[in-house]
Amino acid sequence: MPERKRQIDAFLERAGWGRAERRLLAGDASFRRYERLFMDDRTAVLMDAPPPQEDVRPFIAIARHLLAEGYSAPDIYANDVAAGFLLLEDLGDDCYTRLLDPAKPPVAEQALYEAAVDLLIALHRRAAPAELAPFAAATWLAEAELFIDWYVPRRRGAAPSTALRQSYARAWRDVLPLAHQVPNALVLRDYHADNLMWLPARGGARDDPNGVNRAGLLDFQDAVRGPVPYDLVSLLEDARRDVPPA
Repeated sequence: MPERKRQIDAFLERAGWGRAERRLLAGDASFRRYERLFMDDRTAVLMDAPPPQEDVRPFIAIARHLLAEGYSAPDIYANDVAAGFLLLEDLGDDCYTRLLDPAKPPVAEQALYEAAVDLLIALHRRAAPAELAPFAAATWLAEAELFIDWYVPRRRGAAPSTALRQSYARAWRDVLPLAHQVPNALVLRDYHADNLMWLPARGGARDDPNGVNRAGLLDFQDAVRGPVPYDLVSLLEDARRDVPPA
């Protein structure tokens, strides 16, 4: 929209990137959209997250926490919280999904997943931010209901009955307390191949002996405090690709 474009132009001008070349980078399953900026020999990424549909504050808070702990989240060069703009470090194009595409040259798949798992281990050894919201039962149920909202009608050719919905919700309420019988930690959510970047040049430093910084993090604005297996299961039981059992 013209007004949004003017806001973006003004934000980039204030951030010192007003003369940058802009190319659409990607969207995601939200109202957010991304552009890659080119200026001189530098690049950056513009996140356009229009309010009221989006709120950049959770992303900023988690990014700052991850960066303070030494992990490979994108640095935030500039922000306009009210307008919903972030100017981010460009982590490149080597997301796990792209590298693991069978049509691409083969990569060391095990190394990618080992780094991602080691990163979770490192995260879980440190305290989650105190202000982080707990993984509420209502959030669990909202995620579980995606199955009955989308998959069941697709398979059956008809919307689920009220009785089926109620039965399904009761079944989940019966088992959700089990999620609180394991330790809690920072749960990034959406921890899967689409949101992990491969940054091999960052591994192996004295303060990163396990090379966890080789795994770059992109999408974490929905982070909560929750059970430690959650992100591991998201990674290994990825709905987008089959991870070999080995």
